[in-house]
Amino acid sequence: MSKKTVLLFPGQGSQYLNMHLKLSEKSQEFVRKILEDLNLTNILKLMSTSEESLLPTNVSQVAILVTSLGFLKDLSDRGFNFEASAGHSLGEYGALVAADVLSFKDALRCVYIRGHLMGECAARYGGSMVALLGFEREMIEHICKEASRFGICVVANENSTQQIVISGENDAIGWVLENYKKFNIKKAIKLKVEGAFHSPLMEDAAKEFKKFLESLEFKDFKVPVYKNIDGLPYKDTKCIPDILSKQIISPVKWIDTIENIIRDGYENCVEVGPKNILTTMLRRWTKLECSALDGE
Repeated sequence: MSKKTVLLFPGQGSQYLNMHLKLSEKSQEFVRKILEDLNLTNILKLMSTSEESLLPTNVSQVAILVTSLGFLKDLSDRGFNFEASAGHSLGEYGALVAADVLSFKDALRCVYIRGHLMGECAARYGGSMVALLGFEREMIEHICKEASRFGICVVANENSTQQIVISGENDAIGWVLENYKKFNIKKAIKLKVEGAFHSPLMEDAAKEFKKFLESLEFKDFKVPVYKNIDGLPYKDTKCIPDILSKQIISPVKWIDTIENIIRDGYENCVEVGPKNILTTMLRRWTKLECSALDGE
């Protein structure tokens, strides 16, 4: 009996210069054409300009997703079979395309608007994010509580048992960077992002984004898709606008997602997108057989 496979789609942080050139020639043409049809050819140019040009969230989100969808098209052309999908943050849109719930174009329209609205919140309220590594779980709650004396500070991404990302106002995150060792946290890395994603500072974006999502049509799920806000599969399409808008201000429950994938009997994971960040992370704390289309 063959092992059950789940496709995983990466989020922000996986972008790099010329990442789309790893795709087959056929998929590179697909990427060019779909961006052209959406009047987003400027994104294609920025993907080959510089690392810095990919940093704005309204650029990186589209660039990462269109590259992931190019890899997905390569898989589809090869007749690759899978039984479920999931994505990290913006990667959830790739997972919904894989499940045939969203079209390629609608998914890209979603992340273009999502990135634009999140960028507006970042410009309006500021904020930043920091990855914490090597800790006792209760220390994360403790440091967030202490940092909240200086502004909003919340858990944004529960990535693994040894990596959690927090998000918040600049003064609070600055305090965390100065004091994390007092909480027996081994390492803190400030992320190259322009705002406090997955935090209450994105409330304005979530409200506006929901209006856009409600204008879309969603097809039935061909395979289960595990969602970020609770790590469980979607039950139906009616809830999608509410869930995807809440996702912007809620922590990414990636540990719960992976634990549920394992509980449901999946043994193989294939990372569909630039780099191999999810694959590397999973090999450190699970026994899943993981591979990444970009790299290994």
